[in-house]
Amino acid sequence: MKICAPVVVVLALAATLSSCVAEPEVERVWPTVFETPDIVYSVEPVSDLGDNEWVQAAQASALGVDLAVSLGDFSIEQFTITRTREAAEDQYLWWRSEYTSTNDGLAPPHYKGPQVLMPLSVEMTGENTATVRFCNATTEDEIYTPEILADGREVSVRLAQVDSRILEVVTVPSAIRCDATGAGVGVYDPQFAPLEPMDAADVSPPYEDLWYTPSPQE
Repeated sequence: MKICAPVVVVLALAATLSSCVAEPEVERVWPTVFETPDIVYSVEPVSDLGDNEWVQAAQASALGVDLAVSLGDFSIEQFTITRTREAAEDQYLWWRSEYTSTNDGLAPPHYKGPQVLMPLSVEMTGENTATVRFCNATTEDEIYTPEILADGREVSVRLAQVDSRILEVVTVPSAIRCDATGAGVGVYDPQFAPLEPMDAADVSPPYEDLWYTPSPQE
């Protein structure tokens, strides 16, 4: 019976030590690997410019930002490899300031499908640069009648070829009316779940040095 006292002490000490051990931090996985969902078209795209490499690069860039916005995650390859670092940084910082609770932003938007874009023209502006004009008929309610498709607005995507890749440099919207008849209208399969309000620190950036760090006042 005399051995019980030290055993109790040892057990109590072990319990005390175990309660002081910090919980292991969950390792942050970055960048996110994401498989592009299928797009099921209710209106198939019809365009004479669909095979142009500059148009295809601009469309890939547009889809990349659409997917990043739908995920609230800008580290995905579909976003980072289709635009310059400057363009990626600007688009990420704008979204973060608009749609995170840290910045008192709005609820993140939720779209069932990608932007509705009809290629209008390709203008070579240099040996390795071009501007692709689209008619953008994207609406918030994603209802696309023939009249809505015929009442789009022009948007210009400036591109540059860097090594073997064609990258978005900047996208410039305008108020110029245009006709997007022939643009593809589709939805993602599977669909994205609507996003809940996020803290800025939870939005994965395109580059590690852009992780949000709260200021001492926060």
